[in-house]
Amino acid sequence: MLTVLLAAVAGALTAWLGFAPVGWWWFPYLGFAVLAVLIARTSTVRRGALLGFAFGLAYFVVGVSWVRVSMHEFGGMPLPLAWFSAILFCAFLALYPTLACAFTAWTKPRNPVFFAFVFASAWTFAEYLRAHLFTGFEWLSVGVSQVGPFAPSTLAALLGHFAMGFVVLATAGYIVAAGVNATEIANGAVRRWAAYWVAVAQFVGLFLFLGWFGFVGNAFTSPIGKQVQVSLLQGNVPQSMKWEPEKFVQTLQLYEKLVTQAKGELIILPETALPAPLSRIPPEYIEKLRGIAFSKNANLLIGVPVDERGKYYNAAVSMGVEDAQQYRKVHLVPFGEYMPLRGPLAWFYANLTIPMSDFSAGDAMQAPIRVNGQVLGISICYEDAFARDVLRTMPDATLLVNISNDAWFGKSAAAEQHLQLAQMRAIETGRPMLRANNTGITAVIDDRGRVTQRLEPWTEGILEATVQGRKGATPYTMWGDLPILLICLAGIGVAAAHRLRRRGPSSE
Repeated sequence: MLTVLLAAVAGALTAWLGFAPVGWWWFPYLGFAVLAVLIARTSTVRRGALLGFAFGLAYFVVGVSWVRVSMHEFGGMPLPLAWFSAILFCAFLALYPTLACAFTAWTKPRNPVFFAFVFASAWTFAEYLRAHLFTGFEWLSVGVSQVGPFAPSTLAALLGHFAMGFVVLATAGYIVAAGVNATEIANGAVRRWAAYWVAVAQFVGLFLFLGWFGFVGNAFTSPIGKQVQVSLLQGNVPQSMKWEPEKFVQTLQLYEKLVTQAKGELIILPETALPAPLSRIPPEYIEKLRGIAFSKNANLLIGVPVDERGKYYNAAVSMGVEDAQQYRKVHLVPFGEYMPLRGPLAWFYANLTIPMSDFSAGDAMQAPIRVNGQVLGISICYEDAFARDVLRTMPDATLLVNISNDAWFGKSAAAEQHLQLAQMRAIETGRPMLRANNTGITAVIDDRGRVTQRLEPWTEGILEATVQGRKGATPYTMWGDLPILLICLAGIGVAAAHRLRRRGPSSE
C-alpha cells in the first residue's frame, strides 16, 4: 500500500505544482519519475494498473475537481452529490493512466532507452484517446505544463503539445530506468551513488538543451498587414446573477458603457456577454451598439446566443463598419451546453439545473470572420483546450480569438489553467491569441505563448492592446498529431511484439 500511496502523492503534486496557477513546469519531470520508478519495479500487470489508477485519480482530483463548482453553486446540485459526481468523473479520467501503466508493466522493458520509449508512448497515446473519445477532455495534458520561460516552444510548433508531453515522460522514464539499471549491476554503495549521479547529469544536460531549444525564434510565421488596436472587455458579471431576468437590463447597460469607453478598432466582448438569444435583445439596443461602433470606425465581436429554426447556438457575432458575420460554437461542453445519456444519467439531471444547456453544435466548416484586415480564428469557451478545434481555422486565421466565461468555476484554478491552454495554442500555431473572459482571465498572448498583457480576474475592465496578425503555417498546423501518434503506435507495437516473443513467467 505504501507504493500506491506514493503514486497518489506524486500524481496530486504533479497536478498541483506542475500546472497553473503554480506552474512549476519542471516539476512534472519529477512527478512522472516517481511513477516511472514504481512501474519499473513492479512485478505484475495488476500492480501496474493500480499504481496508474492511484496516480491518475489523485492527479485529476487535484487538477480538475473544480467541475463541482458549476454543479453545486450554479446548477443547484447538493454539495455532497456534486463532490461525488466530480470524483466519479475523475475516476473515469484515471482509467487512461491505468491503461498506460498496465501496458508498461506488462511489457516490462529492461533496456533504459526502451523503457522510456514505451512508458512515454503508452501514456501519450492514452492522453490522445482521452482527448478524442466521448467528445474528449484535453485538460491537464502533460505537454501543456511546459508553457514557461524555458519551455521548448519550438518543439510545440513542430509537433504539438503531445510531443512536448512525450519528451517529459521519456526523460523521466529514461533517467529512472538508467539509474535503476545501473545500481542493479553496480557493486557497493559508492558505485550505486555514482550511477545515480550519472543519471542526474544526463537529466541536467537534457534540461539545458530544452532550455536552449525554447529560445529558438518562431521561424514558421511572419507578420501580415498593419497592427490592430483591440479592446478586450471584462464585464465581471457574477454567474449567480447572469441569467436572472431582473438583472438583464443592468447587464446590457454595463456592456453599452464598456463599448462606449473602448478605444480599439476591434472590440471583443466575452462569451454570452448578452445573456439572451439575439432575437430577444431589444432591436434598439443592438442598433445603439452598432452606432457606437460606426462612430469609432470599429467592429464589435459579441458573445451572444443565436436562434434559428428552433435551435439555439452559442455564438460570436460581429457588427460595425463591416458586414455582420457569425461563428457558432462547434465543440459543445457535455452536461453544460447539452445533455448526453439522458436515460442512464436521469439521477444526475434530476439534481442539476444549468441555464442555456440545450445548445446545438455549429457547422465544423464555417467561414471565418474577417474584420479589420484580419482573419479571426475564433474559439468559444473550452474549444481552445482542444488543439484540433483551433487547427480547424489554420492556416487562414491571422489572429486567434477566444471568448469565455470561466465564472462557472468560481475562484478555482480553472481560469489560470484555461489561460495556460490558450498559451499552448498560440505556440502551436504561431499566432497571437486574444482572450475576452467575463470574470477573467482576459489577456493578450503573443505568438510565442507569452502573456504580454492581462486584466486581474474578478474585476471589471477594458484591456487595450495593439496586436500584429501573422501568416504562414507551423509544421504542427500542417501535420497535426499524426507524427507523434505514429511514434507512439510504433513504441506500443514494438513493445507488445517484444513481450509476446519473450519467454518467461506470466506477468499476471
